[in-house]
Amino acid sequence: MDLQRAEAPRGYLCHSPLRRWRWSNIVLIRFQVSRGHRGYARHVPGSFRVARILGIDIRIHISWVLIFFLITISLAQQQFALIFPTSELKALATAAIAAVLFFTSVVAHELAHALVARRFHLPVSSITLFILGGVASLTKEPATAKSEFLMAAAGPSTSLVIAGGAFGLSKVLAGSIGVAPTLLPVMAITDYLAQINFYVALFNLVPGFPLDGGRVLRSAIWAVGGDRAFATRVAARGGQIVAVLLFLIGANATFLEGEPTGLWFWIIAFFLFNLASASLQQERVTSAVGSVRVRQLMTTDFRSVPPAISIGQLIRDVVLPNNLQAIPVVAQDRLVGLVTIADLRKVEQDQWPTTPVEAVMRPASELATVSPDDELVAAIDRFTGAEVPVLPVVDHGSLVGVLFRDAVVGYVRMQETLGLGARR
Repeated sequence: MDLQRAEAPRGYLCHSPLRRWRWSNIVLIRFQVSRGHRGYARHVPGSFRVARILGIDIRIHISWVLIFFLITISLAQQQFALIFPTSELKALATAAIAAVLFFTSVVAHELAHALVARRFHLPVSSITLFILGGVASLTKEPATAKSEFLMAAAGPSTSLVIAGGAFGLSKVLAGSIGVAPTLLPVMAITDYLAQINFYVALFNLVPGFPLDGGRVLRSAIWAVGGDRAFATRVAARGGQIVAVLLFLIGANATFLEGEPTGLWFWIIAFFLFNLASASLQQERVTSAVGSVRVRQLMTTDFRSVPPAISIGQLIRDVVLPNNLQAIPVVAQDRLVGLVTIADLRKVEQDQWPTTPVEAVMRPASELATVSPDDELVAAIDRFTGAEVPVLPVVDHGSLVGVLFRDAVVGYVRMQETLGLGARR
């Protein structure tokens, strides 16, 4: 049993259902990932911040450059080649502007989800654009069917508003082309934005988890039956069915129509199927742990060290004799950090005797922690973002114990082996 957050909870996949597939019409996968707590969330590796809007970091993954390039080239060679038949540079510049505005609308779609999430006290720390769309980091999942519905509906609604606004502006510009032909590129951009945002909204409403439509479906079943686990199973199966259909569309495009973008459908289908399957696994884990609290599995018999201890002494007196992978760093019973084997390996061996642990430890402000009364499900979320073998258990600022990842894995496996999850 892998304690990586199996559900990858808020996932959105969108694609333009045109008969003739083009890179410029590919509307990307969107994921919104719930991890961490109390503001803790891990950034997507390989990403960098480009802006901060309403307290939310807007980040770009290096892989996003590829999809931006593909969309820009496709637009320049198709839509805007007709407007600038004698100037490839102008067509390329206009295509780049259209691509930037499209990704801006994707960010707006994400922000709509984030703002509704905040309304229900679900903080969002960042939104990251990458090759298949976007990742938004939430601290936890919606607690009610109502919040789930409103959060899911916010994204497609925003895309429809953008599409409607772009369509209306395009019509206004169309009436002015006769007297101001220089507005033709602007009209072409608004036409593209209207079309692509409409497809974003339309496809996201397909009732397959983790698309927005699948979220809406889950919230409806959840509201009627009061059983979130059952609602998740139904919506996730819908997501798997959608993934299979996308795979078949890709096969048709590749083998019957000779379109190379069929491969893209296979990639999207792969991600969607795995996310839907992972949500089923996550629900099984949740069922297995039931209402178990952290205090039932944590240990109060643990080793900690002060921040001034040298790395050499730590390894000699604590790490090797006790075979520890991570050690809390404590000052006056207060957690100040955590040091792992990976942290220690960053220091050359000849510097161990003179380097204090506080120089390489992960400070407490960057750590995911749990309290004794937290549910074990919350601890699983923390482990996902923390990538450490233990979680410090903190009560009113004081370190009172540690929770080992292996202990949680063993407990979940035992519950599943004995078939106790279903009776919880």
